[in-house]
Amino acid sequence: MFPSRWVVLVLLFLLIRLPLLFFGLPATLSELHHVLVGERLGNGFMLYQDLYDTTGPLAAAVYWFLDWVAPRSYLVHRLLATALLLQQAFLLNLIFNRNQVHPAKSYVPALLYLLFGSIFFELDVLSPLLLGHSFVILAVYSLTAISKEAANAGRLFKAGFMLGVAALFYLPLVWFLVLGFFAIIYFASAAFRSTLLMLTGFVFPFTVVLTYFLYQNALVPFLEQGLAWSWQFTFTVGLPMQQVLLVAAIPLGVLALSFLSLPLISLGPNYQARFLQFMLIWLIVVVLVLFSGHDGSAKGLILLLPLLAYFGIFLFSLWDNRIWIAEILFLVVVAGVIAVRYNPLGLVYEHLGIQPELVQVRDAPEYRQVSGERLLVLGPDVNYYQQNSLGSPYLRWDLAQPNFGRLNHYDALFTILQDLRKDPPSYIVDQQNLMPQLQYKLPLVFQRYDRVGTGPFYKLVR
Repeated sequence: MFPSRWVVLVLLFLLIRLPLLFFGLPATLSELHHVLVGERLGNGFMLYQDLYDTTGPLAAAVYWFLDWVAPRSYLVHRLLATALLLQQAFLLNLIFNRNQVHPAKSYVPALLYLLFGSIFFELDVLSPLLLGHSFVILAVYSLTAISKEAANAGRLFKAGFMLGVAALFYLPLVWFLVLGFFAIIYFASAAFRSTLLMLTGFVFPFTVVLTYFLYQNALVPFLEQGLAWSWQFTFTVGLPMQQVLLVAAIPLGVLALSFLSLPLISLGPNYQARFLQFMLIWLIVVVLVLFSGHDGSAKGLILLLPLLAYFGIFLFSLWDNRIWIAEILFLVVVAGVIAVRYNPLGLVYEHLGIQPELVQVRDAPEYRQVSGERLLVLGPDVNYYQQNSLGSPYLRWDLAQPNFGRLNHYDALFTILQDLRKDPPSYIVDQQNLMPQLQYKLPLVFQRYDRVGTGPFYKLVR
């Protein structure tokens, strides 16, 4: 294959993706959240102990590093997300071509991966899921390589290690251990020994992270917020599920048509049939990850991209004698993707009932009343942090509820006092009308604030 093919593919991907990155929509609430996490850690605070959050420890480390490199740069986040999507697409394409899982080698899987990975602006976000998914594909690269090398201890350990790293970015990705187990059954020998090697590799990064938090006296907060919270099956809804399904209508339609085309495809060697079974298990694992995830938004479409890359090629290869049908179908899909991404004339989202503003940072006068200050927002609206920094451990209101939702309990009041006494924020934004009660019950901290006008702002004056 000529290098010009992948060069054209990259240029096409950048042509679709980059204009919106540089000149497009405002930042999303997820990106603001990630920036605040990195900024808080960059100021020397400890994750889970001085910042109550469920972001995976390795994802938080990436946000801290990006804050150190380019503070509050959404563009840097989006460019890194673009680079990761490219890496995932070409690595997955390499896996397919190396193992000859399709009738012919091509760059079509990478093309489909990159095309559908650009269908909606939320997929531009450098999410923990996107970060972890890169390591899932690295694990698959190792797991499928053992098919021609029998039981390879190094590759099995590496695959387990990559899955452990992926879970430390986004914990629900731990379900891909199931895929690893089936990969061993399909592609390796000595299943029990191979499984132990993979599990040993998986446990290793968790052991390192647990040891780190143990020495930082933050082990219990990590276990509670970094591990246990993800299994409460509570969703932070960005877009309602109906709108997510509308955004995903084109890729889901292509995936459904690809499944319908499977009976018409003749798979060659026995290995191709086993790989098909492997990808069907992948589909089940994706459903488990989506069900276990705590972020109900269009970012979950990232998990469908490998399935679209694998099964989609069967749909487009049906028309050997009528290649023009495949070309027309592909052009229709490209037009649909561009229409959903760019919303021409503002008509697509309006007619479909999609409300992108639900997941975007809103620019309103009330959010610009205070700038360059350290805030505590008593409520779920993080838009107040656009021009300000986080001045307390309470970034997520749902994680603040065990304290601010139980002001009649001594332990909750004591925790709030300990969190705010030494380093109180410059302003408090009281969305829940809690300040009168807090000033009465914790005067040592909250009597130091005076209300600014009749709005929700309280300023530290004493």
